[in-house]
Amino acid sequence: MGLIKNSVEQGQQAVESMVNAGIKRIHSVLDLLIVGAGPAGIAASLAARKYKIDFVTLEQDSLGGTVFTFPRSKVVMTAPMDLPLHGKVKLFDTSKTQLLDLWNEVLSKNEIIIKENTKVEEIGKESGHFVVKTNRGDVFHTQNILLAIGRRGTPRKLEVPGEMTEKVAYRLLEPEMIAGKKILVVGGGDSAVESAMLLMDQNEVTLSYRKETFARIKPKNRNNILKAIESGALNMQFNTTVDRIDDHSVALMHNEGEVEILENDLVYIFAGGELPTQFLQKAGIEITKRFGYTVKKH
Repeated sequence: MGLIKNSVEQGQQAVESMVNAGIKRIHSVLDLLIVGAGPAGIAASLAARKYKIDFVTLEQDSLGGTVFTFPRSKVVMTAPMDLPLHGKVKLFDTSKTQLLDLWNEVLSKNEIIIKENTKVEEIGKESGHFVVKTNRGDVFHTQNILLAIGRRGTPRKLEVPGEMTEKVAYRLLEPEMIAGKKILVVGGGDSAVESAMLLMDQNEVTLSYRKETFARIKPKNRNNILKAIESGALNMQFNTTVDRIDDHSVALMHNEGEVEILENDLVYIFAGGELPTQFLQKAGIEITKRFGYTVKKH
């Protein structure tokens, strides 16, 4: 669907909108603070450099945002895009690594440094500008803030016994390095399905989904996962939820109330994310829920 391409375009457009509205230079105050260094934040940073804006970009995790958490071999780019200060990027069937390498190259060439592992904790106002505080003790004063934090938010927890053990993870980075394990993957979306298929060649994989069928996954993923289930390459458990996670096993609860114990080494949970509603409300943004989430300035 070109989601990365759309994010790149929107990040650039947001900065251009600020430039068109006019930015007045204020001594010791940044023109712009960009929060997030995913596709939108990277494009916004490049656009800010293009228009000679005094800016800083913060990322709570690593460069690439959610893209960084994708499995290394996952195809992430299926449509060409325009990057500010770089031009047309014609990428098809591009891996996560290739895309991150491109972004690093373009940022380095334009002398842009992303402040990684820096999370915004508080946004306030002071004398006509914003004051931003981070988890590292930084304090930034800025005229404008661009929130490029995406929609995924914080990984949603199952809130079951044993979930805090080391064998539980919420992202899959290097599936090719995992072999000979008994693995439970939880979820029914594209992330869960793709992860299960990446792991099943070298491991014994069970996929647990609380519904009776896959609802909203890509047609290609649907075809591939159904073939894997039919061939026996994957143990599919529809209508199940995780009851508890033990050191060497997991307990799956079936809708009928039956509990099934499976030997287990690793658990990967892909249950969506908690939207950053609290963070936005603390920043003074009013959130109203109407057919999804509508965000408006307070």
